[in-house]
Amino acid sequence: MTRKVNLFFYTVIFIIFGLIGYWMPLLGDDLNWGSFFGLHYIPWGIFLKYDGRYLGDLLVIGMTKFRPLAFLAYGLFMTLIVYLVQKIRDTVAPNKKLNLTAATLTTIFILIMPKLIFKQILGWHSGFANYVPSVIFPLFFLYLILKNYDSKDSNYSKKIQYWLLAASLFAQFFAEHITILNVINIIVVYGFFLKHFNENFQKILQMIFIGNLTGAFLMFINGAYVNLIVGHDKYRSIKSAGSTNLFRYLDKTFSQSQIHEFYWLALFFTIFTILLTLRINNKKLKIMNISLLLSAILAIAPFIIVSPFGSRCMFASYVFLITILIINLDGLITPLYRRILPVLLVLMVILGIRMDAISHSYGNTYYWKVQYSRYQNHAPTPRNVHFMLQYRDTKYIWINGPTQDDYNFDLLYAKHPERTKIPVSYQDWTSAMNSLHGKSFKNQHDYLKAFDEKIIQIQKKR
Repeated sequence: MTRKVNLFFYTVIFIIFGLIGYWMPLLGDDLNWGSFFGLHYIPWGIFLKYDGRYLGDLLVIGMTKFRPLAFLAYGLFMTLIVYLVQKIRDTVAPNKKLNLTAATLTTIFILIMPKLIFKQILGWHSGFANYVPSVIFPLFFLYLILKNYDSKDSNYSKKIQYWLLAASLFAQFFAEHITILNVINIIVVYGFFLKHFNENFQKILQMIFIGNLTGAFLMFINGAYVNLIVGHDKYRSIKSAGSTNLFRYLDKTFSQSQIHEFYWLALFFTIFTILLTLRINNKKLKIMNISLLLSAILAIAPFIIVSPFGSRCMFASYVFLITILIINLDGLITPLYRRILPVLLVLMVILGIRMDAISHSYGNTYYWKVQYSRYQNHAPTPRNVHFMLQYRDTKYIWINGPTQDDYNFDLLYAKHPERTKIPVSYQDWTSAMNSLHGKSFKNQHDYLKAFDEKIIQIQKKR
């Protein structure tokens, strides 16, 4: 029964996040990855000088070309994060009864994460491909440490050892700051706490040590980082006056009062976590709190000097911090979980349906934006303008600039660069569609022709 409940629960989470990935539109770099750049990434040797995120790059190429893969990737990687938080909680404080409070809270916190982070993680395939999978290994490594902390004998076969070697190697090819974090984590554990673990698990740590360091070496020998060091990289920089590092990003994005509030909140959370950790007797919980707190800091620290920094870079730290909050909170409400969990489950499903509906709306806009743009390329009526349909809003998607200035979209779907790009508001183009409801058309071409006539009428009235 427990297994069936778990399977059903995680399947629901998989579908919630999978549909977000399936319906979210392709934006900015996504279109480039899914077309010319992605097609030549390997044949032209672009991967040798672009960056060391080899698996993340291949993942975004696949997601932008095959929508079902986006469904699988969003569903799988997000569900793994939720699952690992629950496994950490069960390791810190084992419970004989089925209690999925931690997993439910993790899903809720991800669905309601700050919009600045959401739009560059779940609302942008390029951001998702690198910054979400990279979070999995640090959580998994912490789970292994906690699981084997008091174990006198661990049973890991040779096959599992080699699987972990491969996992620790491949985990290094997604995001640079997490690659560095993985190296720091294994060096600290392997160098200072190795003798605390039994001989079998020491072999596991040895495999992870080899995998993490080898993966980091293979990532950072990429030509992009050589250019970064010598100052020839056009995208990345170290302490460059015009670059957007962490502090410059905060200055550009928030007011001074908001920044001060952020600093005070971060300081309060850090002090509170340390004081709480000092008071508790659970050694595993102590290790978890301090490890995740340090990981949250280390994951964002490189961006003090390295740029560019974007809100996507905060995702790992966000996950680490909410894990501290969730697992400590879960421990407090465990006696009441039978009353609280049903409420949390209902809230999770409601939030999931809401985000799926929002994603579907964005995806529907993207679909008609592409179809209408293709129609205009061959429209029988001569024109010197090209109408670009706008989204309802950009609260949950990553659009860097006005829709009419989207170079990658224009390159793929607007074949007349000499035309003036005119944005059409969401209210206007949906109003035009609503006026066509109930009318029959032989095919989509005829429908788009009628739709185009409505858009032209609306624009003439402006």
